[in-house]
Amino acid sequence: MSYPHIHQSKLISTIDLLVRDVLFGDIDISQVSVQLSKLYLPLIENYDPALKYMPTIKAFKKSTKKVMDNPHSQTHRWGYYNTNRFIDYLQTHKNSIVTKDRSLSRKEKNHSKSLETDLRISFKKHSRLLFVRVDLFYLKDTMYLVTIADLRRHLTKLRDFIGNKRTCFEGLVYNAIAIEQGHEHGYHCHVLLIYNGADRWKDTYLGQAVGEKWESITDGLGSYYNCNHPANKRAYEKSGTLGIGMISRHDEQAVENAIRTALYLTDPGKTDRYTDRLDQHLKVKLPKMQAFTRGIVKDKKKKKKHSSLNP
Repeated sequence: MSYPHIHQSKLISTIDLLVRDVLFGDIDISQVSVQLSKLYLPLIENYDPALKYMPTIKAFKKSTKKVMDNPHSQTHRWGYYNTNRFIDYLQTHKNSIVTKDRSLSRKEKNHSKSLETDLRISFKKHSRLLFVRVDLFYLKDTMYLVTIADLRRHLTKLRDFIGNKRTCFEGLVYNAIAIEQGHEHGYHCHVLLIYNGADRWKDTYLGQAVGEKWESITDGLGSYYNCNHPANKRAYEKSGTLGIGMISRHDEQAVENAIRTALYLTDPGKTDRYTDRLDQHLKVKLPKMQAFTRGIVKDKKKKKKHSSLNP
């Protein structure tokens, strides 16, 4: 019994939510039984020991295995008795889950500090910086085709383009990418690109170009949201929070807005609009895969004339 076309991200995210509801929330045992009936076999069938799973997922797998190791349990599946046993086993993993959550929170705070430091140094080096923010994701109708391995492959190509500083990445001086996993939104990335304001100034075009590059990289599976679209910028400007586009280091308010906007990438308070949960961390990763990367983009070529960089 499995979901038709359930994608890897949705399966893992749903299990994470169930485990947290059992351990930290208020969920009726009958609902736990229903969820176990839907989720147990799909996870067992798709579990990949080569991947790194969050403690919630590992706790689910270990607890269900404990129950189903009994031949009697295999016959009766997820009735009241087996569900109670699952909950009892799950409780033994509570401390490891809490410990991991705290570790992730500390890591995000460190990322925020490092990112802010980088940005303030960048403003000391450049009198003007062009801030571009793009959200990259996958189309809902084809999301079931995308695995965490596909995401890494696509991001590797994107980072190669960034590192080579070609086309829409020319004039780039800094970048940061945060990978997240939403319950319905699946795997997605928040991307910050900062260009030398002396070389680039058409931020709306650049945001669109980066999004179209993502669509090409993903062979049409991906889509994007251009935060630098004029309508978005007008809304931010009206509220006094505009922190994208051209930012002069002499405009203190604009600089602080830009830093605040950039720090959204490492904000642990981001909620999933479908579940109203704070947790959008990756629940599954490939070995050595980093959920947040940042870095200065070094010049590999001689500086071109300004007119050659802008369309």
